[in-house]
Amino acid sequence: MSFRLLDHTADVRAEVEAPDTEALYQSAVDLVRHLVVGDSPVEERQERQLEIGGDDAEERFFRFVRELVYQVDSERFLPRSVHLGPPLRVEGERFDAERHEAERQLKAVTRHGYRLESGDDGLRAELVFDL
Repeated sequence: MSFRLLDHTADVRAEVEAPDTEALYQSAVDLVRHLVVGDSPVEERQERQLEIGGDDAEERFFRFVRELVYQVDSERFLPRSVHLGPPLRVEGERFDAERHEAERQLKAVTRHGYRLESGDDGLRAELVFDL
């Protein structure tokens, strides 16, 4: 996994790093899953096609993470992997209390503190999640 939790006065602040776009999106999937169910095993039992708009890479990535949080919150869908496509697809499964241990409930990813940067080592994003 290429994410780490960072100190924050409230909620959860995290950093996601990756060498390329697909790995960045996969790291976001890993982060959201970890925040919600920790190390509980999640299988690729279902597929969701996501339509993510946005004028640039920064906006598209934010909207992708926001959609992951929505899928978890409203559909109880736990992400496992992402395929950029087209179409963009996320595989995972619905939360099962017998197999998954709930760690946190995510309300939203916030624009406060959000940034996406690219550099010689790849891509880096900072995200803050409202609990």
